Amino acid sequence: MAESGIWRDPYDNDPAVIYALDEDLRFVRCNAAWDRFARENGAHELTGARVLGRCIMDFTPHALRNFYRTAYDSVRSFQRQWWHIYACSSPDLSRSIQMRILPAGTDGILVVNTLIREEPHDERVRARVEQYTDAEGTATMCAHCRRAEHLSQPGRWDWVPSLLLSSGTLVKPGLCQFCFAYHYPPRP
Repeated sequence: MAESGIWRDPYDNDPAVIYALDEDLRFVRCNAAWDRFARENGAHELTGARVLGRCIMDFTPHALRNFYRTAYDSVRSFQRQWWHIYACSSPDLSRSIQMRILPAGTDGILVVNTLIREEPHDERVRARVEQYTDAEGTATMCAHCRRAEHLSQPGRWDWVPSLLLSSGTLVKPGLCQFCFAYHYPPRP
């Protein structure tokens, strides 16, 4: 996919996080909002210049790869847009974002992530990190809603902002039962 064939100047100034992928799902271009979002969330290593040429699946949690691979393939096969609303909260803000995946030529894809809700968390869970991390300091966090699985109560997933801030905690992505059942049900 030639960048000039899909990318338009207005994408660069749009407040939505927009990026273009080629036929191999490699980043071709990211707009300024992508870089701004990466910097504001402490992910300087993910600015557009650093991800260009890399496959988006390298940055997609394993638990979500089949879901998004199916979406990308569907958009390319049927040349119709696909959309999904997902949570992308930070330690301080609760966010909902609408993702639209649009066909771009015969094999390319344009992805538009539009903020639909952002507000401070109503209540912060005052949980002890030890309740969510194993002996190696690893916590299982839902790749969709970012809640963490409680160690002594399997199946219980809680919002634990301190896990997002803890530099000594390793995060293993997973899917809580609710998000798996509601957002990512197995397709026949």
